[in-house]
Amino acid sequence: MSSLLKILNRLEENIDKGKEIDFKVPAIWNSFGYKGLKENKGTISVNPYEFYSECIKNTILPYYNKEKNYSNPLSKLVETKKWDGYIGGDWIKKANVYGMQIRTSSAYDHDGSGNLELNNRFGLKDTGTFLKTIALLPHLKRMGIDAIYLLPISKNSMRYKKGEMGSPYAVKNFFELDPTLKDPMLGEDISIDEEFKALVEACHILGIRIMIDIIPRTSARDSDLIFEHPEWFYWVKIDELDTYAPPYVEGIKAGDKPSVENLPKVYASESVKNHIKKFCPAPNVIDEKKWNSIKERCLKDKSLDFFDLIQQEFGITTAPAFSDCINDPQPPWTDVTFLRLYLDNPEESAKYVDENQPPYILFDIIKSNLFQGKQKNLELWERIADIIPSYQRKYGIDGARIDMGHALPKELEEMILKNPREFDEDFCFIAEVLDNKGDKAAREANYNMIIGTAWAEEPRFYKGKFNKLVEDMENLKAPIFAAAETPDTPRAASRLGGKKFSKFVAVMNAFLPNGVPFITSGFEILEKQPMNLGLDAKEENRFLLDKNDPLYGKLAFFDKYALHWENSENDEILNILEDVANIRKEYLDHITDINNYVKCRFDRENILATAYKVNDEVLLVIGNLDFEDSVKLSKEDIEKALGFSIVSLKTIFKDFRKADKEEKDVVLKHGEVAIFVVK
Repeated sequence: MSSLLKILNRLEENIDKGKEIDFKVPAIWNSFGYKGLKENKGTISVNPYEFYSECIKNTILPYYNKEKNYSNPLSKLVETKKWDGYIGGDWIKKANVYGMQIRTSSAYDHDGSGNLELNNRFGLKDTGTFLKTIALLPHLKRMGIDAIYLLPISKNSMRYKKGEMGSPYAVKNFFELDPTLKDPMLGEDISIDEEFKALVEACHILGIRIMIDIIPRTSARDSDLIFEHPEWFYWVKIDELDTYAPPYVEGIKAGDKPSVENLPKVYASESVKNHIKKFCPAPNVIDEKKWNSIKERCLKDKSLDFFDLIQQEFGITTAPAFSDCINDPQPPWTDVTFLRLYLDNPEESAKYVDENQPPYILFDIIKSNLFQGKQKNLELWERIADIIPSYQRKYGIDGARIDMGHALPKELEEMILKNPREFDEDFCFIAEVLDNKGDKAAREANYNMIIGTAWAEEPRFYKGKFNKLVEDMENLKAPIFAAAETPDTPRAASRLGGKKFSKFVAVMNAFLPNGVPFITSGFEILEKQPMNLGLDAKEENRFLLDKNDPLYGKLAFFDKYALHWENSENDEILNILEDVANIRKEYLDHITDINNYVKCRFDRENILATAYKVNDEVLLVIGNLDFEDSVKLSKEDIEKALGFSIVSLKTIFKDFRKADKEEKDVVLKHGEVAIFVVK
């Protein structure tokens, strides 16, 4: 039986349970005409069992074909149009992607207590779940979304946690789902696996692909893998932790990468020598009998924690990870550690350390794409390479982003990329490459796209960076995300220009050459609070909310956080995205073929434009990057920018809404983007 239908049956069986509770959801979630509402300040009171069941019945099941198994990848359910040069997964080039963290995007203070609780006064969850995310799918379809990229959904660790919930990147078990994403509305007999399967089915029924995020280079410090193979990790004495930090190397510039040339200087450093001395063998190497005793006790008594026992009885712990950049000012990443990909030291480094030196973490060890040992940890490699296939077999996912893939040994990276496409030849891979210059190498490695630098360049429009970005994008070998924000960066609404800037990029990012439109959950409601401070952000960026806001100072990556769905302005961006998605869809085949791109350069730095041949016409998009003053462009200005004479100029999008008007001269208000069909 379909997991989605099983969940629908369970919800309908329990409708009576929800009749007497005042369960609130954001009014914006009700995009499917749920009746009998009590609305107040952007929220509605619903019977949750009825609300979610009606969403499934009214917006998803009308597209359900009982002859299809929606737990298969979408590529096995629909025919994908391919083109010259297409490799498996290139459907992403025509996608409209929404990035979300499940526990945040579908979170809400349902009982109005003022707090986000894992067990609220109704016995239900305020934090996000797979079930509640299904109710967001009509909202996403409205914006033209046809692919969802999920931040990690694997079981994460709460030990050494950052914030209230721990980082989703501190993965305790690659092959298990995060238990906090299970919804108590469905009971204990419906597994969390079935709940995620139901979400994937719902997406596939609606023609939406699902991509996950995997982290093959690091794991939580108390990874479940330790119980099987403690020798796959790096260990330090607990009493050395107080002074544990990335060693500082004199004479090397901050941010430099390890290289064969600077390795002698690195290993000659007293700081490095002291750092290496902190490491010790794995517990099963120190005392195999004591380690086996710990394992036996834990197998008999499930209440015991093997990691606690290791720390108590051996006085050691896993070593915190840190950046592979030398003299990086970042402190250690205290919640994660590196996996030991080689059972010996890199060949280039071995001559600098004693042959009896226990395994250690250092810049060269981390950068295992360049520095490799002779003894591959093949059993671990095979385990890592099976992470994605396991999600394919169980749930039918369609793609994945590889975290730190650039730091993996080439052979392991190839294994990770090869295995999923044996199951689904149209599986998509996104490379965590933040430099547009990495496009060619990523494409040669069979990635379908890279993250790119739009998130950094677009907010710096006032320095001419947005225009330069578009020029660079014309020649990319792999597409990048067209986005002014990502889950790691400051929010677009908090950048210079604020709402005007958000409206500008909501339109322009749908029409950039070699760009894949990417919406980070919350962009559509002008969310200002960043999810993380990983890129281009400062500590003060986390304090953008009103001090009276219960979420003040919190970060979604680590804390219980809900988006400000009841924002009174939340329809404005949403309406723009809806209109623009429809226009993009109409011209999709033309604007995603770089051979149709027409260079369009205006003499004014504050004007940004893109254009595409559409048969005997041209689709022209012009934006005014001046957020204070309007600008007037004559027919001659446009002809000069395009390089050909114009017979007619028809406006199809103006004043941030659809239009249908012939133009002679064009006046763009401050921060406005308009779309034209030119003959």
